This record gives sequence, structure tokens and C-alpha cells, in this order.
Amino acid sequence: MTKVTLDMNTFKALASDTRLDILKVLDGKSLSLKDISRVTNLNKATLHEHLTKLNEAGLVKKKEREGHKWVYYKLTWKGEGLLHPENTRIVVLFSTTLISLVIALIFFISFFQPITVGMAETYDDTIYIYEAEGEGIPLISRDVSFNYLGEIEAEEQMVQNITDELKIRANGITNSLGMEYKDEDIQWVTPDNIQLKSQQKLVYRSYNEDYLLDSPNIKNESINGTNGSKASFEDSSFEFSPTVPEMIAIVQDPILLYTAISCLMVFLVLLTLSTWRYLINKKPKF
Repeated sequence: MTKVTLDMNTFKALASDTRLDILKVLDGKSLSLKDISRVTNLNKATLHEHLTKLNEAGLVKKKEREGHKWVYYKLTWKGEGLLHPENTRIVVLFSTTLISLVIALIFFISFFQPITVGMAETYDDTIYIYEAEGEGIPLISRDVSFNYLGEIEAEEQMVQNITDELKIRANGITNSLGMEYKDEDIQWVTPDNIQLKSQQKLVYRSYNEDYLLDSPNIKNESINGTNGSKASFEDSSFEFSPTVPEMIAIVQDPILLYTAISCLMVFLVLLTLSTWRYLINKKPKF
């Protein structure tokens, strides 16, 4: 049972059964002095005196409508709370409902923003592997820094080999609950957001006049003159520059999705419950 605390002015205003009856008449309504007088069988002068006391106690408020000479009276939030103590609980329910929806949206947005977990770049005949570390506020900022883990030879390496090396050298790549990601959960993409398949082979050749990549889709028009070598992947239509991060390892944390769905379910339950309580509470009880 919800408790209602009364101050001295409110207590005095409710000392009269007549004023309590007036509050009941105004429950859920906006009435003129004439309307209230007709229902309560009180003359206007007496009724006006009672309404003035209720107004001073903050239980009733006056509302003058534009273009009308009549003054209308209705219950304030305090007055409604006196007749319906459940109002406070309903406000808390609706507030919690809104908060659960906001949290669900934050987790949904976070899930659809891939998390960077590593990077690999090819320079000369070597692939350099880096582990990504998140910076900033979780779920909002996804800024990362890269820590050097080691290097492997570039020749004839597949994407899957690079994934294995990243996981081994980083001592495992885990989600927010500490569970390790499976190989298929880790996707490699280029800076142009081209996704690589795990079985694609890295084709590497040293630069010379007869330089040619082992893929008919890659044009040999702009060989990097800085280090005299290039790297590409079979069955791809792009080529890499050794001066930029060549491959980024990304994941999507399923825990974020599960949390978002859970919050959404809580939102729906709370919305149903709070709406039901609100509709029940709006019915006059007297």
C-alpha cells in the first residue's frame, strides 16, 4: 500500500467531509462552479469558499478558458495523488520503462558497430600483426590503439593463417564475458571495407620488370616504389598499399545483442504493466 504524507495545510483542507466530496467529484474531470454545485447540492457561495481552501492547499487548480467567462476547476497532481496513491508508483514504472528502452537502443547500436580486435599489414616480404585495444567510453567510443605482436612471412599465407597467428600472439580474443571468439567470428576487411574470405591466399612477389600478380582481377599499374613489393589476395579486385593498415580484424559481440534483446523484453513487460496500472488508476474509485 502506497503511503501518502499530508502537510498541515492539506490536513486542514481535508478536515471537512464536504471538501473531500468535492475532490471525489473532480476526480478525472474539469468542472465549472455551476457543475460542481449541481452535483454536490451546495450553493455557489459555500462551494466557492471550499474550493478556495482546496486551491490554497494545492489540491485543486483553477483554469480559465479563453473566450469563456466560466472558471473551471480540476485536481492538481497532488490532489490526484491523494485519491490515487498509485500515481507515484505508475510514474516510477513509466520512468523505468523509458530507461530500459534507451539501454536497449544503446546495446543494439553498439552491436551493429563492429569491434576492431586486430590489424595486419604487409611490408616487403613480411606481415606485421597488431592487437587492438579499445579506448574511450565503452558502448559509445570505439577508438582503438594497436600493439605490435610480431611478424610472419608474407609468402603464400592465407587469411586463416593470419587469424590463427593473431589469436595465438594475443593469447586469445574474447568477448565482454571473457568467452573466446571462434575463427568464423573474426572477419578481416580492407580499409575500403572489402571482406576477405578465410581461405583466400596472400599472393606476394618481389618487384621486378616482369612483375605480375597471380590473379587476373588485379591490374599491375601502380607498383609501390617505396619498398619494391606488393601483396594482394587471390580472387580479389583490389591491391594493398604497405603505407596503410592493410587488413582490419573485426568482430560483433553477441553479448551486446543478447543484452539488447533482454532490455527490449523488459521494456515491453514494463510498458504493458505500467499502461494497465495507469488505465485502472484512471477509473474513479468513488
